[in-house]
Amino acid sequence: MKKWKHALLAGIAACTVMTATASAASFESTATAMKSMGLFAGTSTGYELDRAPTRAEAATMLVRLLGKTAEAETLWASSKDTFAFRDMDAFDWAQPYVHWLARSGLAAGTSADRFSPADPCTAQMYAAFLMRALGYSEADGDFSFENVLAFARSHGVINDVNCDTKTFLRDHVVAASYTALASAPKSGEADLLTKLVNSGAVSASAASMEQQKFSAYRGYVQTMQPAAEGAALENVTSISVSGGLSLDVAAVSESRLSGNRLSTQSSLTITVPGDDPFVQERTGYYADGRWYTNADGVKTWKPAALDELLQQLALPEAAPLVLLDEIRIGSAEYYLTYSAAGRAYYQEYFKLLAHTLGGTPAMDQLSISGLNAEIRVADGVLSSLSTSVTASGKLSGGTAGTEITMRAQQNSKVSAVGSEVTVNTPDDLSSYTPST
Repeated sequence: MKKWKHALLAGIAACTVMTATASAASFESTATAMKSMGLFAGTSTGYELDRAPTRAEAATMLVRLLGKTAEAETLWASSKDTFAFRDMDAFDWAQPYVHWLARSGLAAGTSADRFSPADPCTAQMYAAFLMRALGYSEADGDFSFENVLAFARSHGVINDVNCDTKTFLRDHVVAASYTALASAPKSGEADLLTKLVNSGAVSASAASMEQQKFSAYRGYVQTMQPAAEGAALENVTSISVSGGLSLDVAAVSESRLSGNRLSTQSSLTITVPGDDPFVQERTGYYADGRWYTNADGVKTWKPAALDELLQQLALPEAAPLVLLDEIRIGSAEYYLTYSAAGRAYYQEYFKLLAHTLGGTPAMDQLSISGLNAEIRVADGVLSSLSTSVTASGKLSGGTAGTEITMRAQQNSKVSAVGSEVTVNTPDDLSSYTPST
């Protein structure tokens, strides 16, 4: 039994942070919101979010995000005979927009007379389109095509949720475009959508609901930002499993982040009915490119990058916009309502946990029946947050057909932020040995 608990402990330790990948979500509701504002048309057979976008589709989207649809159509009506590309007869719906982009110097063909409209648009290409829509350009030295993905990330336009750089789909076009609409353009407006409304490209009535959501999201992000830059955080995480399999997991931890220094202290307890609780005490320290761990007196280190470590720890950060249906503002709190994409995203967490419990990478008929978050604010700064998730399904593999319900609750309290945070490391790091 103890060996089984050690294996479970390792699996749960890898799963306690609720993270997933961009491929986990489908942004259909986001596509509908974009369509209602006249910024996404779909195809004759629907949104087709599960396939790669073409260069013609990406070009058309760029013109819409620039608010130049009418201008492009007017230019086409007066100068279509000068259209440079000879390979777009089957893409006549995109010709006005490609023509306008080429004449404006915002998109080029693959040769002097070919645009290759059916070729797939990559994440790198689309990131460049989005940053141009926000007013940035290669000509002004804002970015280069080679570094555009990093540039878009630094401006909050591209992230791991809204863009899969290896398998880029129309789903990601929608999600990244929506994120760009909520981002501030170089010209200084609150967000790109406001700029489109001011120019008359999008009607104020169609944009009103999304503008309110974007404004609330900015306040929420601003609240979370000081904690992301440096925080002392106390976490209590609980996971309970009931049904054909029963166990409880409780994790209590303290994390301290300041600049490039990080420390953690945690206690993890697994309780199975009829057996003694299994407990592990662990401390961790980041210094000089190494992650030092003391687990029940066993001291080891391994090479590590701080960014990767932060992704594995329960440090607070703003939920990506495309995972949220609604953000309500209370007197001193934000209430988040997750979208279907948000629920699908967090299902990946339970698939990982189900793998730990059942020994397989899948959980049949998985469904999330509850997902919510509450963020409390004191003096304009994050003071605490609470997230809860409930999922049900059947384990497969060695425990095939076992029906279980899993509930996860994480409560975090911020005791200090910014310059108030201190991180202390032990004096005996030289005694730690490389992990195998």
